[in-house]
Amino acid sequence: MEKNFHSLPKNAKCTRCKKQAILRLPSHNAKFCRECFIHFFETAVIRAMKKIKVPKDTPIMVAVSGGKDSLVLWDILNRLGYKTKGIHIDLGIDEFSQKSIEAIEKFAKQRNLEWIKYDLKDFVGHSMVEIHKKIRRKICSFCGKLKRQLLDIATVAEGFKVVATGHNLDDEAGRLLGNLLGKRLQYVKKTYPYLPSPHPKIPAKIKPLYRLEIKEILIYAELNSIQPVEIDCPLSKGATSRKFKMALDLLEDQMPGIKRNFLFSYIEDNKPIDTFENYNECKICGYPTYLELCNLCNIKKQLSS
Repeated sequence: MEKNFHSLPKNAKCTRCKKQAILRLPSHNAKFCRECFIHFFETAVIRAMKKIKVPKDTPIMVAVSGGKDSLVLWDILNRLGYKTKGIHIDLGIDEFSQKSIEAIEKFAKQRNLEWIKYDLKDFVGHSMVEIHKKIRRKICSFCGKLKRQLLDIATVAEGFKVVATGHNLDDEAGRLLGNLLGKRLQYVKKTYPYLPSPHPKIPAKIKPLYRLEIKEILIYAELNSIQPVEIDCPLSKGATSRKFKMALDLLEDQMPGIKRNFLFSYIEDNKPIDTFENYNECKICGYPTYLELCNLCNIKKQLSS
């Protein structure tokens, strides 16, 4: 990010207002001053929300991890006038989880925002660190499934029908590439910033930051004094999603704008899928699932055996 702020000559002009520019966005072939970058960022989220088509008066639960994406998401939705409440899933990952909670507390207090915390251990009896030690395999995909179900349960329990996550353009483009190469067509079809609720126990899911690159989110965070957790999850080493993002970054360096073209061309040619499918109900807790047991009950069964 320092390159964007400090490599411009003093006579560099903002593409929009012609004042002194402080940063450059190669994928947009544009330079911006602070005010015009904030306008650019807000416009990107407004355009995303038009695609998502969630009414302005709909309360939105915001999944907050303490990282840059989720805190920026919460900030911009609040700035644009949406009624929000933050929700955090405490995974019990030692210092990482504690630092994440501290980052959320500080952010919410500064902006007078309401949030609530749910603990993974209250649902399965174990922290993610304990689960990782017991199952002895790559944890990221497994963790993601558990977090998604907990977010569903908690969002509905709090009386919300929509949950927003901080997935950005890099996340979505990398995920699309990985699913296409892996021929996981059932997930490819879910590449869309809005997924309607398929069941009363599952809220609609939205991704308001899908039009914004990670570096643009970093710039927004710095310009607005947003301080995310500064350490990475110790269990995320070797996550395959990073490799697909790295591949797209290599292409982006040579062909600025290729990531957004790749993602947007797919989204524009498709519509949100009709997810009203025939679910089973978990035999233990009744949560909608395609299998006999939901992810939470399945892991509890594995851990108790």
